[in-house]
Amino acid sequence: MKNCRPICLLSLAFLATSLFCSTPAQAQIVDRAVREAKRDADMKQLQETFSWWPTDAKPAPVKDERGGYWWWPEQPGSVKTLWGNRGYVYVYKLIYDYQQKDETKVEEPVPAPKVETKPSLLIKKIMKNVKIYFDYNKADLREDHFPILQQAVQTLKRNPEASILITGNCDARGSEEYNMKLGTKRGSVVEQYMLDNGISEDRIKIVSRGKLDAAAPVKDIVGMQKDRNAQFMVAEVIEVNIPAGQMPPDSENLQIVDDGKYLVEKEETVESAPKASTREYTIKEGDSLWKIAQNEMGNGHRWQYLYDLNKDRIKNPNKLKKGTVIIIPVE
Repeated sequence: MKNCRPICLLSLAFLATSLFCSTPAQAQIVDRAVREAKRDADMKQLQETFSWWPTDAKPAPVKDERGGYWWWPEQPGSVKTLWGNRGYVYVYKLIYDYQQKDETKVEEPVPAPKVETKPSLLIKKIMKNVKIYFDYNKADLREDHFPILQQAVQTLKRNPEASILITGNCDARGSEEYNMKLGTKRGSVVEQYMLDNGISEDRIKIVSRGKLDAAAPVKDIVGMQKDRNAQFMVAEVIEVNIPAGQMPPDSENLQIVDDGKYLVEKEETVESAPKASTREYTIKEGDSLWKIAQNEMGNGHRWQYLYDLNKDRIKNPNKLKKGTVIIIPVE
């Protein structure tokens, strides 16, 4: 900015001359001088905008072919308040030689090697395993299902080429035929939610596994809750531009597909929280397993499950001992 004063004086001289001269050539000279003076003033203001340089955030800026500097520091340095100032910084001169001993002497930085600014392409392929759990013998959506299903809908809308296969599952209790039908109902309720939220029917397929994949024993209340589910996989592809010469962030499991093209594959599980617990019940005079199942679980036919759950507490299912404490499932 040392030439600012002479240029300003020169512009004034030309302006003074223009008062006495009116030829087109002289007018053009005056206009050019005014433009140059304005340009110098703008440059001075721009330099003052970036007067917070130097900073020891690393790496230092890299000059590009457009005359500016690309700055993307990975280490904030001592001037932490400037950590967010990243990106293209278009100034003609930046001083970032922090090693110079003579602070009164301002030196031009050594020109940085020219770097290619063509962005690379990062493809993130995220496989989402979406799973929601159902209450015992139910195929109704719970309140905790909706945020998970809505997230899946948004992913499907961002990736119109993706389709889903919804699998309905049940726990080990009941007949195979009954559970096949129940598994279909659980898959269908998820399908209907997708249809209601704009996902076309031709992208969705349902299959029921019934209790074929049930793994939890009847004593495992939480495990059986997890066996009662509807699940599907969603493949999501996200394209992200990466500054040239830099590796993509989150490069775990990174695969180099081609020059400037990377693939990151990742699996995520999105599931509702299992809702299953037990409570205690003290056997009274005249109680039977059928009566307890009818009063406490809503169905006397569940006495066998109640007995299986309390075999270590009940010696004879036909003759209950008063005062014995058993557990009642809350499903």
